[in-house]
Amino acid sequence: MQDLELSCRCGLVKGLATSIDPAEGTRVVCYCRDCQAFAQALTQDATVLDAYGGTDIYQLPPSRLKVLQGQDRVHCLRLTEKGLYRWYAGCCNTPIGNTLSAGVPVVGLIHSFIADPTRADPTLGPVMAHVHVKSARRRLPEEITRHASLSRYVVRIVGRMLIWKLTGQGRPSPFFDATGHPVSAPRIVAPRG
Repeated sequence: MQDLELSCRCGLVKGLATSIDPAEGTRVVCYCRDCQAFAQALTQDATVLDAYGGTDIYQLPPSRLKVLQGQDRVHCLRLTEKGLYRWYAGCCNTPIGNTLSAGVPVVGLIHSFIADPTRADPTLGPVMAHVHVKSARRRLPEEITRHASLSRYVVRIVGRMLIWKLTGQGRPSPFFDATGHPVSAPRIVAPRG
């Protein structure tokens, strides 16, 4: 297991993802319209989305993600009142990650917050799933759609979340306080288009 240094583009928000191992988390590429809208809302399309509109995400328990510097610059937006909490560095609009709620022990760490992108592949391992492929911006290559089965991914992430819940890895969270409230009041941003 390895630690992975995290940083926004301008370096004012820094963090650490600890005990990272391909067997301990799940790496996915999500093509959903909401992930695309998040990148657009921050004007980060070019740095976050791949050529097909996908976002590279590593899912891990909140207790393994730490904000070491710039916690006051960690902001939140939601695309709807009940949508995901989408976290970013307010200083430079670098996407950090997504969470469901304080009670669900998973953070989707977005690749743009990894300080050294060259360490991502060897540390996080291969992409395990491509999800929401029907929302891709253009036709995906067959090698991606052929391996886009959700069943293996769903079983894996639900199993991981259950283990993380039972072992108390949902807390502490850099995004929710001890009472379960977001550390930054979410701003509601309606998707464009």
